[in-house]
Amino acid sequence: MSDPIPGSTEEGVLAVLEEAMRVPVAALVEQPVLAAHDWDSLTSLFALARLEGRFAITLDLRAFHAARTVADLVRLVALAGGAAATQEPTTQGSP
Repeated sequence: MSDPIPGSTEEGVLAVLEEAMRVPVAALVEQPVLAAHDWDSLTSLFALARLEGRFAITLDLRAFHAARTVADLVRLVALAGGAAATQEPTTQGSP
């Protein structure tokens, strides 16, 4: 994993993981396997809430819990963001 591009999904995911796991981004880039950084149930739920809030998305819980690496989470967030962007906007008062 190389250095994240500023403003990218990867950078945002890394920032959330840094906060959730209290691990520097450099350590997550060097060792992207989540289990290597005290990734437990409470940390993962905290990260889930932060990711959904930061990116205004809803992640599939099973897919989220199946993620094993930073890249897996970046992919999930990118897919959820793409799905959210392709949904038709709803307007109040429409029949």
